[in-house]
Order: sequence, then C-alpha cells, then structure tokens
Amino acid sequence: MTFNNLHIKILTILMLIFLLQPALSQDLSKETLEKIYDGGKSFTTPLKQGRIESLKNANPPKDTWLYSKLEEYKNQLGSDNIIYGEILMPSADEKFYSYNLFAYDKKKNFYYFVAIVSFEIINNNAKMKNQYLFTEKKSLKNWWLKTFGFYESKLIKKIPEKHLFKTCPPPPFKD
Repeated sequence: MTFNNLHIKILTILMLIFLLQPALSQDLSKETLEKIYDGGKSFTTPLKQGRIESLKNANPPKDTWLYSKLEEYKNQLGSDNIIYGEILMPSADEKFYSYNLFAYDKKKNFYYFVAIVSFEIINNNAKMKNQYLFTEKKSLKNWWLKTFGFYESKLIKKIPEKHLFKTCPPPPFKD
C-alpha cells in the first residue's frame, strides 16, 4: 500500500508540473517588452546621435570596437546612406532579452556599429544587465550569426513586428 501511495503522489506531482508548465513559460508582457525597448533605446541614443566623447579613453575588449570607427560614424552622421535598425531578441533560454541597435551604410555595405543592451528577465521584469558595442569584423560577424539564427527560429514569433527590423540585417562579410 505504501508503494501505491508513493506512486500516486509522484503521478500527481508530474501532472501538476505538466499542467503548470505553460503558465510558467508564458511570453513576456507587452509592458515588459516596452521596458526593454525604452531602456535600450534611451541607453543607445547618445551613440546614435554621435555623442561618443565619453568613450574616447575607454579600453574596449580586443576585437570588439575602436573609437576611430565611431569617429568615422560621427563624421557621416546625417547621411542618407545610413540605415538604422532596432531588434529585440530573446536569448535561447529566454532568461535574457536584448535591445540591438545598428547603423549600416547601405552604399558601402558597412556596419558603423552594433550596440546591444542586455536585460535579465526576473518575474516578467526586465533589469539592465550588460552593454556591448561592436565595430570590428569578428564581433560583428558573431552578432550577425546570432541575429540570423534568431530570424530563422521560432523565437522571432515572440517579438511584435514593431520591435523587429523588417528583414534579417545584411551580413557584415562577403563570404
């Protein structure tokens, strides 16, 4: 009889987990997505406007970004050739979401920068966690490969169209 009670308890626990699982893995609320968007946008606005002076004496990690590339962007600010794109993306485990901003020169087929603001999701609340900046080919390629994977995945359906660039951005390489 003890074995049967234990068996029933285990079966009951498994059924509860099965029934509650959809509730535990619900999509983010629109309000949380807006917080991610607004937080990412406000953090990256100075960069988009060419206000880069605070980055002049920074010591970025190898192969991520160079101040000289940001100066090049600043000198082209206002050009009709620059396309800006914004993308909200979940991580594979959906514990983190990121706001991605890129500046792409459509005439030169060249990324001036990609800026990413990462948010940790805790109880449907978004907390800013990390910021990344890329101007260099290696880091741009890694970013693009993740972005391409996102555009080809089912995760893209979790993000409203207004928070997506209309198509996958062009690759930062020719091969």
